[in-house]
Amino acid sequence: MKKRISLLSLSLLFVFIMAGCWNGEVFVDTTFEMDGSGERIFQLTVLDDTLSTETILNPDDPDGVSDKGPVINNKHIVDGIPAIQTWLEENAPDFITVHDMETDGIKRIFTLSFTWDDFDEFLDKMQQLVDASPVLSWDDFDADELPSFEVSGTINQTATFTESRVIVDAALDWAIDGIFNDIYDADDLAGFVDKGDIAILADYRVTLNGEVVEERMHYDPDLEDPNDDLNTGLVVYPSEDAYTVSSEATNMGLVSGIIALGVVIIGGTVGFIVFKKK
Repeated sequence: MKKRISLLSLSLLFVFIMAGCWNGEVFVDTTFEMDGSGERIFQLTVLDDTLSTETILNPDDPDGVSDKGPVINNKHIVDGIPAIQTWLEENAPDFITVHDMETDGIKRIFTLSFTWDDFDEFLDKMQQLVDASPVLSWDDFDADELPSFEVSGTINQTATFTESRVIVDAALDWAIDGIFNDIYDADDLAGFVDKGDIAILADYRVTLNGEVVEERMHYDPDLEDPNDDLNTGLVVYPSEDAYTVSSEATNMGLVSGIIALGVVIIGGTVGFIVFKKK
C-alpha cells in the first residue's frame, strides 16, 4: 500500500488528552450470509460534556487520580457535537443510510449503514467509500489488503471472509477528513492535533453465518502510562492488522435441487414402467 492511515498518533496523545479532548470511538459491525450478502454498520460514539451536569472524567483516568483533566469535546465542534449528524446527512454517499442520532447517557451516537446482495456489490460499495476520501483511493492498496470472500466445497461449503485493518480505516476516511476540515475547531489544539487524532477504531465485529470474530476496546488498570511513569491505567484499542472469519454450512439450495431432480427421475421411471405394463 502506498499511503497509510494512522488513526491515533501516540506521540500527540498526551497533548490531546491534557487539552480536554477524547477521540471519537468507531464501532464497525458487519454481518455476512453464506451467499455473500449482508450489512455493515459504522457507529461513531462521542463523549459530549453538554449531556452531563458533572465533569466527565478522562476514560484513561476513570477514578480521577492521575489528574488527566475532564473531557470537553463539545467546544471543538462548530455548533456543537450534534452538528456531526447534519454533516453526515449532507455528505454521506447515496447508498449509505444515515440513522437518527442517539444519546446514551453522556454519549452521542452517530450510525451509518449499507447493505449488499452479493460480495461483488460489497466490494463496489467499499471502493466507493475509499475513493470518496480526498487523499486515498482503492488503487493505493495491495491485493492482500482488500477484502476477500471465498467459498469452497459443493454440498458442504466453507466460506471465509478476510479484510485488513487499513481498508476498514480507509472506508471511513471520507467522514473523518470531512468532519475535521469542515466542522472541527482545533482552537487551542491547533498544530498539535490532526484528523488522525479525532477518531479511532474502538470495536470491530464481523459475523459470518453465525460465526463471530471481534476485537473490542477495554480499560486495563495495570497498563503503564507511556507519558507518566507514576500512573497506570489506559484504554486499549483493537490492534490486529487483519480479521478473518470462517463458517461451514450445507448448500441447501443444491441439496433441494438434487432431491427435486431425484423425484423427477423416480417419477419418470415409475411412469415408464406403468406405461410398459399397460
